[in-house]
Amino acid sequence: MMNRFIAGKFRHPIGFFGWLIGKAMARNNATAIQWTISLLNIQPDDHVLEIGFGPGVGIEYAAQKASNGLVAGIDASETMVQVAQKRTAAAIAAGHVALKQGEVASLPYADASFDQALTIHCLYFWANPIACLQEIRRTLKPNGRLAITILPKDTWMKQQKPPVPPPDLFTLYNSSDVAQLLAAAGFREVQVENCPPPNPFAGACVMGVK
Repeated sequence: MMNRFIAGKFRHPIGFFGWLIGKAMARNNATAIQWTISLLNIQPDDHVLEIGFGPGVGIEYAAQKASNGLVAGIDASETMVQVAQKRTAAAIAAGHVALKQGEVASLPYADASFDQALTIHCLYFWANPIACLQEIRRTLKPNGRLAITILPKDTWMKQQKPPVPPPDLFTLYNSSDVAQLLAAAGFREVQVENCPPPNPFAGACVMGVK
């Protein structure tokens, strides 16, 4: 029951417990965030979208790279939107960051709006991942890139930390599974990058091009 409660809070962090989850995300995901953004090689004028930005660490870091561009973010949790807005208040005031509450299945952005997109530890929660990936692809410019970072299922099972979550709330994937999903959604040049040692994050990033 506790495992289900925790998984539910990671899926949709709200209220005080959601705030605590956000604190844990900011601390535990820093390596994965910096590595993923380094793979995208964000340029100063880029327009970047992060799906499921949580406490906003990735938004903050991407905004430093896209110093003359725009970093947009969407998250289903009102609590996380509030936390991330506080973290990135100066960049929002300067017009370099724009955050919204919403769902990946229906993104509130025009076609071909972004040069890059990323999502970290969010794919697990999507009920229809191919449809969600197609929606992200719609918002990318031609040759725009998407990076999806996960902790692969095989690694998760070996580590057994945290416990394996309930499958109705949380779907685990291997990087090969994600690569197949990207291809099915219409992405090309799909490739898998594994986080190199000695990084503490034993994850993978699957990338595709529109």
